[in-house]
Amino acid sequence: MSDVFRTMILPAADAPLARDIASTLSPVGGSNMWLTGLSADGNEPATHYVSTGLIGPEFAAIMPMQAYALDDDGNWAQTEDVTGQPAFVVAACAAADPALVVTLAQVEGVMDRADCTPQEPFTAFSRAGLKLIAGEAL
Repeated sequence: MSDVFRTMILPAADAPLARDIASTLSPVGGSNMWLTGLSADGNEPATHYVSTGLIGPEFAAIMPMQAYALDDDGNWAQTEDVTGQPAFVVAACAAADPALVVTLAQVEGVMDRADCTPQEPFTAFSRAGLKLIAGEAL
């Protein structure tokens, strides 16, 4: 199976846990995720963090995913909502690194608040009312 493209936006408060989980499940690919800050006006402090690019199908299968399309009035409408697999993530973390203790409630919360789409990043930012923090690069 081929890698899939995702733009994954998280509230700033969820980013540290998501980074720990990603680097535990994928020490090479997951270690540099959710480092690019976003905010409503493009200024610090970051209210959200983004990770965008290709991810392995095994990770896409456990992540939530939402799809959006413009309606007849030019507004974004959600067309699809795929639930992630938080219980699998908790079990996989426990197997990969018993020192990383994550609860089902924590992972469910992060997944519930995540904006994970196949949209290009700047399209997703615009839809979500966010801008790249000045000086940051994707």
